[in-house]
Amino acid sequence: MQTWKWVEQIYPMVTEEYHLSPTKPVVMAEGAYEAGSEYGFDVTPLWVRRQAYYSFLAGASHTYGHNDSWRVLPTWKQALDAPGATQLGVMKKVFLERKEWWRLVPDRAVFASGGQTNGQILNLAARHQDGRWVMVYLADKATVSIQMNKVSGDRMVDACWIDPRTGESKVIGQLPNSGLESFSTPVGWEDALLILEPSRR
Repeated sequence: MQTWKWVEQIYPMVTEEYHLSPTKPVVMAEGAYEAGSEYGFDVTPLWVRRQAYYSFLAGASHTYGHNDSWRVLPTWKQALDAPGATQLGVMKKVFLERKEWWRLVPDRAVFASGGQTNGQILNLAARHQDGRWVMVYLADKATVSIQMNKVSGDRMVDACWIDPRTGESKVIGQLPNSGLESFSTPVGWEDALLILEPSRR
């Protein structure tokens, strides 16, 4: 699928395809290219991150592009280290650190409140099919309430924030895996990832 500049189309289009039977792979193959000049707005690293996280947490794969690379401008080599490209490397690392990341299941029910699946600014959640982890992406400043029993087991839950720009981790602490917990994006962050996993302690 190709959404070009219409980032608000990613979630509904991927969701529709994801629920087809029999299940087939979904690839969000072309959104807005970083630093692209043809869209009528500035395609920032934040825009690039939103496209990618919306795609993955809805159940699709995602491809990245940069204006200088596809146009093969003299600056194409420098574009390989563009901020958006580097930050998608952070995303790759986050996923690879999750047990069986490929068993991701999109799950709106992770949110007791604050989930958002319409428009350009989304709050999305996915989990391991057996509850080994929960990942929540908040595309802007937000406060959300999370169903903690989405994390499996009878142990406490380790909770942390990850800054999608840098990969910096900010420990929240141990929380019960029952009831509801409220979370607010860290001050100064453009967007945020919330990670919940069974406690290792």
